[in-house]
Amino acid sequence: MLKQVNYVNKYKFVITLVVFAVWMLFFDGNSALFINKQYNELLDLRVQERFLKKEINEMNQQKIDLFSDNDKLERYAREHYYFKKDNEDVYVIEEAED
Repeated sequence: MLKQVNYVNKYKFVITLVVFAVWMLFFDGNSALFINKQYNELLDLRVQERFLKKEINEMNQQKIDLFSDNDKLERYAREHYYFKKDNEDVYVIEEAED
């Protein structure tokens, strides 16, 4: 007689490890896919953090430059906020966008 091989009993540890690995990689709350997504989001946030720190430093330098001299502050206010003195008129000419 031929001996019937029960593959489930023979490879039960291998099957258990494979099922566990698949579960942990794809279905668990802290799966590898979720961790990879979180890691990519962290990298994007770090890039954004560097950009915003650079912008903050530039704005702080601009603030120091503007408040160090009244002429610079007046020029900035005139150019960006269209401030004017009492005895003058301001005309804003905008270039046409093509």
